[in-house]
Amino acid sequence: MRIAKEAVAAIRRLGTSAYPDEGCGVLVGSYDSEAVSVVEATSGRNLWTERSRDRYDLDPADIQRADREARARGLDVVGFWHSHPDHPARPSQFDSDRAWAEYAYLIVNSTASGTGELNAFSLAGEGEGLHPVELTVKGV
Repeated sequence: MRIAKEAVAAIRRLGTSAYPDEGCGVLVGSYDSEAVSVVEATSGRNLWTERSRDRYDLDPADIQRADREARARGLDVVGFWHSHPDHPARPSQFDSDRAWAEYAYLIVNSTASGTGELNAFSLAGEGEGLHPVELTVKGV
């Protein structure tokens, strides 16, 4: 997976501002034969209010809005990001159970002092869970 440094900055900013809750949003970009390319990360509303510290449920309206705006620019929704407050940036079983095939997933660790590691994942196959993929930041 390739990601623009501006998208990384947005994820870090949004993850920090959501703390101590999980922040979430949509990844916008394109697919090519080699990798997913992320050019933008949007903010989304976490509908999981009872357990917002360790769960997220991205508002479908935010996904639809991001999709409309992306398509108007010749881009696609290529995945989703969320933060893990005070926990490592790796998928929980909950994250794997809710993942969709063919989408990229980014998880950023967040703490009271900011964000830490940012890791990329994809679904290996139905029922196989999320697995790590290489993440390359463009424009560094």
